[in-house]
Order: sequence, then C-alpha cells, then structure tokens
Amino acid sequence: MSLHSISENAEGLSKNAQEFIENSYAYYKLSVFKKLTKSTTSMIIFMIIGAVLFGAMLLITFALALFIGTWLDNWGLGFLIMGGIYLLIAVIVYYGLRKTIERKVLVRASMDFFDGDDD
Repeated sequence: MSLHSISENAEGLSKNAQEFIENSYAYYKLSVFKKLTKSTTSMIIFMIIGAVLFGAMLLITFALALFIGTWLDNWGLGFLIMGGIYLLIAVIVYYGLRKTIERKVLVRASMDFFDGDDD
C-alpha cells in the first residue's frame, strides 16, 4: 500500500466522518423538534380540555350546592358541604393515588421521550 493510497483513505474517512456528524446532527435536531412539537400539542389539548371540564365541574358544583342548600333551607350550608366534599376528594387523591399517578405519568413520559421515534 502506497503513501498516496493511505492519504486518500484517510481523506475519505475524514469526509465520511464529517458527513456522518452532519447527518446525525440533522437527525437529532429533527427528533428534538418532533418531540417538542408533540409535547406542545399535547399540552395545548390538555389545557383546552381541562378548561372545558373545569367550567363544567364549576357549573355542576354550583348546581349541587344550590340543590343541597335548598334541600337544607340554607344555601351557605350547601356550599360548605360541597367544599367539604372537594376537600375530602383532594385528601383521598393526595394520599391514596399520588404514587400511582406519578408512576403512570413517568412511564408515559419516558415512553414518549425515549421510544417516540417509531411513529
């Protein structure tokens, strides 16, 4: 093997390495863009659905509080009972379901982040 041949191979290797780095950079740039776009879209959809459900729950809660208040002849007591129900639900969710929710969110987020290139 001549010195000229080794020089050409080294030059070709350098060129191939440079192309590989450029292609890898472009791939990871597109991959990050895809993941950020999916995350942003999911967050926007979650916020819209959350806002609609919040409005519905607010109206349902208000109606239930008025119903309970009318039934007890004391509107304040109806709202107090509904507030207590929501406090009880919050405590149950915090102490009973917190770890389960954290685990499901972690699994889902890691699947989307690390395995998200399949779709």
